[in-house]
Amino acid sequence: MLDRRQLLASTAAIAASGFAPMALAADKPPIKIGAILAMTGIGAVYGVLYNAALQMAVDDVNAAGGVNGSKLDLMQLDDQMQPSMSVMCLHEAIEDGAMAVLGPLTGTCWETMAPLANNAKMPSLCFTASKAGISMPPYALRIAPPDDTAIPEGVAEFVKLHPNVKKIAIAGDAQEASGAAGMELFAQIAKDFGLEVVTTASYQTRTSDFSPNAIKIRGANPDALFVSSLGPTSIQLVKELEVQGFDKPILLNSLVWAGAGFIHAVGSAGKDVYTIGFSTNDPDPSNAKYTDYVSRFIERTKKTTSLPQPVNVCNTTLPYDAVFLIADLMRKAGVDGATPPIKGRELIKAGLEGLKDFQWINKITLRDTGDGHIKCHLLKANTQTRQWEYALAPDQRITTPAPFKARG
Repeated sequence: MLDRRQLLASTAAIAASGFAPMALAADKPPIKIGAILAMTGIGAVYGVLYNAALQMAVDDVNAAGGVNGSKLDLMQLDDQMQPSMSVMCLHEAIEDGAMAVLGPLTGTCWETMAPLANNAKMPSLCFTASKAGISMPPYALRIAPPDDTAIPEGVAEFVKLHPNVKKIAIAGDAQEASGAAGMELFAQIAKDFGLEVVTTASYQTRTSDFSPNAIKIRGANPDALFVSSLGPTSIQLVKELEVQGFDKPILLNSLVWAGAGFIHAVGSAGKDVYTIGFSTNDPDPSNAKYTDYVSRFIERTKKTTSLPQPVNVCNTTLPYDAVFLIADLMRKAGVDGATPPIKGRELIKAGLEGLKDFQWINKITLRDTGDGHIKCHLLKANTQTRQWEYALAPDQRITTPAPFKARG
């Protein structure tokens, strides 16, 4: 919980930035925003983490006066990380008069829901899914950087840190959309960096015995392993590799950086594990909003018993930014709680169509694919602090982004 001093300081910072509207949220009806998250089931630990960031953003917007005299009302919709449930949640948000939808979390769910949101003319912002090429403008956009830019940026720094790596193995979840797509991208990008792929080991989301995969990987004797699968599945593979004596560097894509608990659960097996992302728990002297967010988010989640402590901030800044992005578009378009939902959605869509970039905590550049870009870097697991850290010093990181076409 924030104390009074922290809340006042945060609200003042928001108002000083020029976001706060002139009118206070008092008499007007609230603006409903749908949040499709996995609050139960296999992905509940993800949903709880991102819900904390969404609620914090809503609290901050409302504390600064809301949007054009209306408070934001976050509708929590539980899809249990199942695509069919994501679709049901979308319909529920439409029927309940939501102006926009935030989520869902995975590539499989987003790939299923995005075209339906576009057809239904419901503005939807995904802030986590990593599979490339599955957004559906003009209504269904993703502000998270997908794997087609994140993976090459991460591999570039991995190769710089490990110049002796020449042969790699690739493993991943062939059932989950982001996992399978990440495996393909790892294979393509390996060629770009002159790496030889000596074997590929595929598995399913609910695989419980990873010994055959580990035996196959060890037998190929690679210099490193690249992995693409969600955290719970990756943990089991990495632990099995430790049991079998595999001691080579392991690069996992952003599916394990995002969310909560990977480092806590992987334990000593994470000593040579890397991932790809754009933030850590460390303050950033050049970004006051980021530093403020990190301290408040960590404090806010300390008492959340379902989240492993210490919480890794990871990409929780993106759902926070998503709330401010939608709020900013509505503020500029004059949308409030009395605006008919169909009209409000069209005004938000018009704002999204003209959006080239947005900066709140993160600087997000919109691509012509309807995806966002944020420069990613190589992160390393610190098994002592149980936090992700930048693998390279600031002056050693690669600042040139992977090529992409920005909105014209």
